[in-house]
Amino acid sequence: MNWTRTHALVSGLGLIVLVNAIALTGVAWNRSEPADSRLHLSERELDNSYSYWRKENNSIALRLDYRWPRREADDNRSPPLNAEKMAELGFSVPSELNEDSVQRYRRQLDRDALLVLELDGPSYQRELKLARDHYETTKHLYEIALINKRLKREVEDTRQALEQEQHRASRLFAIDAGLDQHRLRTRYPDRQRYAIVRGKVRVAANSELLDWSGEGPDPRPQAQRWAWQIGGYAEIPVAHSLNLPKRWHAVFDSLPRGKALPGLPYASRDKVFTAEVVFGRRLEPWIMQVQAGQP
Repeated sequence: MNWTRTHALVSGLGLIVLVNAIALTGVAWNRSEPADSRLHLSERELDNSYSYWRKENNSIALRLDYRWPRREADDNRSPPLNAEKMAELGFSVPSELNEDSVQRYRRQLDRDALLVLELDGPSYQRELKLARDHYETTKHLYEIALINKRLKREVEDTRQALEQEQHRASRLFAIDAGLDQHRLRTRYPDRQRYAIVRGKVRVAANSELLDWSGEGPDPRPQAQRWAWQIGGYAEIPVAHSLNLPKRWHAVFDSLPRGKALPGLPYASRDKVFTAEVVFGRRLEPWIMQVQAGQP
């Protein structure tokens, strides 16, 4: 039988139908019970600054706003995933760090992994404590110094940072990564606080020039004057855009905007709401419900 333009058109349409059927089957499977976890988030964890997309395609997309726990004050250059965790995720980690081994480490391709998100848990409480301690320490130094314009500005900055942490910063943290879903769920069994999602992990390597405390020129070879810190970063692709179902558009349009708080001189432009985000059997999130107000 000769292959005609009609046959090509029919085959192409059939392929489109098949691909859509497979996609819809995957969505249905992901949203079937039991769901893996359910998190009740607010505008602090769901950035709605991208709602302008609706003007173009009649849709509203929210971004899942998560962050990594802060490092210690003297360890800000270290990647959030350390070398031990990267080895656990299947990356080849050099036993000896030098320029050649680090370059080989950097050439490794990204890998798929599972990430654990924690909502309003120990990681967030630690961030609150760090911000509060920083404010209290700065305030104490200013009180001792009596008149110090620089410290006065720093007191105000740290006070606003504390208020931001208390009222507006995201309480959702990426705290762990792994390859075994069952093992991660055993480690984090609370499905109302911990969600497991699929992520992409990439390698990272930072270098820092070591101080030379001796007298005269530094006698060490150039390669020994640097301290290497290797590890990795991870991101959640599906977090960039969570489509809001059309049935919630009217509710979203009517949501109130944030008001100015006593400790913050400006009002929030974000809509104030709470939403139930469900992570399904395939660990893919979707928005189940939206309502006005705080959780």
